[in-house]
Amino acid sequence: MSYFSVLRLPYCLEGIARAIVTSASLFAFIAAAHSDTPVLKDAEALRTEVISLLKADSRVKTVTPDPVDAARLSVTTVHSGKEQNLEVDVTNLLGRLRELSPEEVEPGIQRFLNFLVFVEADKGFDSDHLIANIRPREHLDAFKGDAAPEKNPVYEDLAGDVVILYQIDGEDSLGSVPVSDIGGRSLTQLRQLALENIDKQMSKVRQEKIREGISIFTVEGDEAISPALLLTDKFWALIEPQFPGGVVIAIPRRDAIFVFDKRLPKALRIARALIAKVFQDEPDLLSEYIFERRDGTLQVVAEQ
Repeated sequence: MSYFSVLRLPYCLEGIARAIVTSASLFAFIAAAHSDTPVLKDAEALRTEVISLLKADSRVKTVTPDPVDAARLSVTTVHSGKEQNLEVDVTNLLGRLRELSPEEVEPGIQRFLNFLVFVEADKGFDSDHLIANIRPREHLDAFKGDAAPEKNPVYEDLAGDVVILYQIDGEDSLGSVPVSDIGGRSLTQLRQLALENIDKQMSKVRQEKIREGISIFTVEGDEAISPALLLTDKFWALIEPQFPGGVVIAIPRRDAIFVFDKRLPKALRIARALIAKVFQDEPDLLSEYIFERRDGTLQVVAEQ
């Protein structure tokens, strides 16, 4: 039985099939996420709400939005006279809040803050929730010039404008893994642990078929780790029967994988138009490149 099932994604994707069929109309392809609750408009709007709540709390010393990444912020809290510096990413929270009713949103944000920000430091290494995610290289900019290298996040180079970032996939948040937490483990050991944990999410993989040869894949309920699927052999083994001629991949957003059958006429052109539209209109950006898998690794497609 296939792991994949068809669902309605939590975004404004009405009319996508018609837009794809007439590729000149791709400006209608991806509409911004929406909700009756303003905080759910996008990651930047959610971050603004989170910053407002943090600034109102006496346990918070400073809050600084990341100038490059609309989903991230830096927080300094004070517990028992001791300062704790945190890098917070609201991407995963946004995906979870979109599934809640309007009256549940505010309590959901508060649970996130209580769990992530207002707990004592040094929660330790959580191997059961370690993942290897795909994130923009710019994600690392916030750590440049850090006087404490052991606080830098653990990552590996991947391709194009993205890296493999090791994260802890908590119930309400994603958090980068600092070098100080890995206990001497090698990248090979971390990668094995992380990919095993991603493989456990295969039962949650959902597929939205836009038209013949074009699909969107997400991890239901944990959309922010969706790009991580591209790092696992199990995901590729699952999609290969559908696309025996191979695929090209677009990941302009951090919460979904766009798959294009190579046999589709103008597949690269359609993927490029999609990426351009997302980068024009949306804040939760990941990569401007088109990818394919060669020799077991994700690599950039050479466009002509």
